[in-house]
Amino acid sequence: MLKYAQNIKYAQTVTANFAGMTQTPDPKLITPETQPVTVAPTASWLDRWPLLVAGTALVSGLVGFGAVILMLRLPSFPKCNNLFLPTASVANRLYCAQEAAKTKDVAGLERAINLVADLPPEHPQRAEIDRFINSWAMDLLALANEQVQAGNLEAAISITQKIPPGTAAAQLAQEELRKWQMGWTEVTRIYEEAEAALRKGDWRTAMAQASILPTINESYAQTARYQELSRMILRTRQEATILEQAEGLAQQGQVQQLLEAMAKTKTIPKDSYLFDQAQAKYQRWARDILDVAALRELRARNLAGALAAAQQVPADVNLQEEVADFTLLAEAESQTWNDSVAGYQAAIAKAKTLDPSRPLYNQAQIQIETWQQTIVALNLLNQARQVAGGRTVAAWNQAIALVRQIPSNNPLWNRAQAEVDGWTNQIQIAEDSPILTRAEGLAAPATIAAYSSAIAEAQQIRPSRALYPRAQERVREWQTRLETLQDQPYLEAAKLSADRGDWSGAINEARRVAAGRALYNQAQGQIKQWQGRVQFQDAEKQAALNTPSGWVRAIQLALPLRSQGDIKPQVEQLLIQNSNKLLEQARQNETSNPTEAMNWAKQIPPGTPAHVPAQELIRKLAPPAPSPSPQASPTP
Repeated sequence: MLKYAQNIKYAQTVTANFAGMTQTPDPKLITPETQPVTVAPTASWLDRWPLLVAGTALVSGLVGFGAVILMLRLPSFPKCNNLFLPTASVANRLYCAQEAAKTKDVAGLERAINLVADLPPEHPQRAEIDRFINSWAMDLLALANEQVQAGNLEAAISITQKIPPGTAAAQLAQEELRKWQMGWTEVTRIYEEAEAALRKGDWRTAMAQASILPTINESYAQTARYQELSRMILRTRQEATILEQAEGLAQQGQVQQLLEAMAKTKTIPKDSYLFDQAQAKYQRWARDILDVAALRELRARNLAGALAAAQQVPADVNLQEEVADFTLLAEAESQTWNDSVAGYQAAIAKAKTLDPSRPLYNQAQIQIETWQQTIVALNLLNQARQVAGGRTVAAWNQAIALVRQIPSNNPLWNRAQAEVDGWTNQIQIAEDSPILTRAEGLAAPATIAAYSSAIAEAQQIRPSRALYPRAQERVREWQTRLETLQDQPYLEAAKLSADRGDWSGAINEARRVAAGRALYNQAQGQIKQWQGRVQFQDAEKQAALNTPSGWVRAIQLALPLRSQGDIKPQVEQLLIQNSNKLLEQARQNETSNPTEAMNWAKQIPPGTPAHVPAQELIRKLAPPAPSPSPQASPTP
């Protein structure tokens, strides 16, 4: 206002100066050089008055224009960056606050509030200033909400702390803050679970967790953290695929495949969630080269292959000392492959060269103890074999006693048991052979009594004995011969009855052979053949009736007998004769009784000369198929 008054005063001064331009010059200022030239008047003042009026109007206009310009010129604004609050006017502070708030950012809004917040409550402009402060506080709350939507809860909280207490925005900010924190707790949990799943290589679970975030708030999908999580899920998925491929190679257990698997793990970078997992697999597969591939070759007694595999262990896994120890122990073990006491002793001597500080020292001690036990077992086995060379029951029992001194935890225990089983069999054979020999002698007469005695003798050999299978084989053979001798008379008597044409008597006689007996199947075959004879006789009797029904029944009885070789020609002849008679009868009745004629024709079997004409007659006599009923036309 002061500046504005000064501007007005300045305008008045200028106006006065413009007005003075029409006054008489000061005589003191007139010099000879400036002294006006006196011109004789050429006209009266009445003649010059229009000119004077025009000049006066021009001067007045210029003065007025200048005054208006000066009056309308805005006062100069304060320099807000250098504003000194203790002496700054309220108008200047409010002006600078409004200018700062125009930035619409946190710093500008905070500065705007701070410029006017400390004015006393009784100030006449306090109500207006409070309206500005509340508006700017709401702008701060809006910025805080944007930070929450962008996934920056800490930044949002920091912004809300800049909102002056007592404002409507402050109360609303507290409510919003509670909502943000509740939602952010869930969001944080989802992020943590997704990241934990990624660290385990479980990208599927991580993807499932990430898909929940947009359902909570769509804007989360646009946040940098969400984008980073999505990128890491995709990357982890690709890296997990690499490790799965590597795992498939490593499972083959071959040196080359293990090396290829290890090379794949090297492609996983250090900043990957799967880096630690990849490194663990790298270490494990490097050890597998030594503990699986090389050891497998050693167990196959391939020393060169085992040593070559061990040399493939990479140097960066710190297993070189173990490789050296493995090489020494492998060479020591190869000394035992000749299965001699001297070989095991040489292996022990080599293994003992390992110092206690070596990584495989404990394994070497275990091997030494195993080889020492093997030497003990070898000595016992060698001694027992020498004793068993006597090939007597006493010698074998003595050999078994020696071998049984070998404990079950000895490396050669299975071999010792195999020797014991062999010598036990020899003992049992020696003890049971006389029984089987006596049984053979008893069966020699080949009579029912002889076979019965032989069977009883052989059955003294128990199931657990070495000769039991051979004894049972002989028992089955003698049992068959015994049953044949017992049942053969029944079959011979049956054949005699059949030769006389007494088929029923033959059948009854053959049925005396019980099921499960040696001749049972033979007896059943004969019975079936003789039953066919009986059935053919019945067919002939029906045909002899010389009636259509008799011919039909004869055909029905004869048809199942077509495959019976001993009467096949007779069966075919009977079928032909009766079929021809039926066809002739059907033709005679086709006019008088077509239904009965068609039924007779249907009884004529295939394979007979009358079958084809019978089928033609059936088609001829068959009633015509009903014509299809016309379909009703649709109602228009």
